[in-house]
Amino acid sequence: MKNTRSELYKILSLPLFWMGVAIVIGISVFFTFQNIQVINAIANGDTEILMLEDTTSQLTEFQTVRDAVLSSPYQSSILFFPILFALILSTEYKFGQESLTKLLTPKWQTVLTGQICSGMIVASTLTVVLSLINSAMLYVMLDETLQDYLNLSLILEVTLRIIIFAITLTLLSMFLVTITRKPIPSVIVIVSLLVITLSGILRVVSPTLENLLPLIGAKSFAFGRVENNNPSEIYGLLLLLSQASIVTILMYIKAWYKNQKDKKYG
Repeated sequence: MKNTRSELYKILSLPLFWMGVAIVIGISVFFTFQNIQVINAIANGDTEILMLEDTTSQLTEFQTVRDAVLSSPYQSSILFFPILFALILSTEYKFGQESLTKLLTPKWQTVLTGQICSGMIVASTLTVVLSLINSAMLYVMLDETLQDYLNLSLILEVTLRIIIFAITLTLLSMFLVTITRKPIPSVIVIVSLLVITLSGILRVVSPTLENLLPLIGAKSFAFGRVENNNPSEIYGLLLLLSQASIVTILMYIKAWYKNQKDKKYG
């Protein structure tokens, strides 16, 4: 617990972290504003918007509100959290910080556990903050005909699902940093995964392989419904939990191996 607090302090003391948070919040607010404009236009029967947003216009009012609660925090967490954490965590390997950490806390298990716990706490907290901002804007700006569908239980449920996504992607980002030990290669890998996911190129090669990508395989879990032959919500949840567990185990194996190597060669 003490080491977790120490790792949290290191993250929170970085100007880079607060700069990243400000950018993510700003982008999230922009996403929310854009979403509200589209939803309100559809609710008011704007024909031009109905033509441009055909998929959204076919949703029920509850589904529309649910997607609005999900959309902005979800987009921000999957697009920017992994990149932000890659940049932050890579500072551990700069300026002798790793050696200093070892000197202060010799047990590698304690250090790694503190890093993992602090990453999960920060990712969860940021997700809650984004969700609160998004929900507040929806409460104030959403069309009155849709306000009744916006309630605390819906917000909590959707936020919990986004947190699971955010933690999984944060752990993946941490794992990549432990391998590359540099921010740029980690960011390149993360961005490449996002591009592959959004392009749908794996769908042509192997739909089964594509469904192993968290943003594809767990799409139904995020949106709370199954569409277009996507895997079930349960599959998505199990996929995220299993990937988070596997990545965590790999980080411990990597740290153990490095510790054994350091002992052997001094």
